[in-house]
Amino acid sequence: MQNDLSPDAERTLKKFFGIFIGTLFLYVTIYGGCEAYRVRNGAWHLTFDKQPDGTPVLRIEHPRLLTGGPVSIRFPGENAPRVTNGPITYVYSRPDTNSTPFGPMYFVDTTQLPGTVALGAFGHVIEMVPRTLFVNFKEVSWTSGTNITLSAQEKPAPERLKARNQQWNGR
Repeated sequence: MQNDLSPDAERTLKKFFGIFIGTLFLYVTIYGGCEAYRVRNGAWHLTFDKQPDGTPVLRIEHPRLLTGGPVSIRFPGENAPRVTNGPITYVYSRPDTNSTPFGPMYFVDTTQLPGTVALGAFGHVIEMVPRTLFVNFKEVSWTSGTNITLSAQEKPAPERLKARNQQWNGR
């Protein structure tokens, strides 16, 4: 087979191909490094379940922050209609703004894991940040094995929730 390219055209083609391969290698390497850095601390694991008596329970787990066991939040007097055949676990390693079995998602920022996750559960507000846990806008320290019980009287006022929701949405 005869080569119809001039030596200059062949050299240019080889340079172009070399630059393409080098750029592709750099992109894959840099992207992989950035992604490894982003996920190094692990994601939030939220398990939506119910106790044998039907009381809904939210278990918050994190592989580095909560090494001694999950933080459990109980909601007595509430019904968990979408948790039927067993626990449902969500892992927040990517943005996911779908509603949960217990209520709406208000805010998810997983740019740098574990990030921030804020959700509604039966009218209560649960916000997880690496520094602390907020339950109905009150700070609760991260302590493995903590059990929190929330009653209907502890739900935040709708105006307070609306104001905070506007902050989460950047308005």
